[in-house]
Amino acid sequence: MKYNYTVLLSAFTMSVLYSVIYIHSFIIAALITMAFYFLFPYLIFALPLQIMMNKKPKRFSPLYLLYYLAAAFIANAIIFGMLQPSGQSLFQNTAFYLFAVLTALIYWIWDSVLLQKKEA
Repeated sequence: MKYNYTVLLSAFTMSVLYSVIYIHSFIIAALITMAFYFLFPYLIFALPLQIMMNKKPKRFSPLYLLYYLAAAFIANAIIFGMLQPSGQSLFQNTAFYLFAVLTALIYWIWDSVLLQKKEA
């Protein structure tokens, strides 16, 4: 059940950040829509990785952040690759890097706060 909280809180946090960065206001419809937009990549890419890493839980582990960053770059490459116009290079798009880092960082923070145990 705690996995669900991590995914939902991460998706909601990213929708708030998206609203602040791109919409510059808090519109309820945009928050809900963007939360669903962020929810599915988290379910597909981050959740299986999180379940695997929780076999040896560590709170705020830099290694876990690297794993989440790798998954986020792959997920964002797929998403931006599908949504970006064909003439543009994926690696010249600053939003690609911004969202890859933010999605990984937000998920890592919520994962560490809600699920990971303190190291002894």
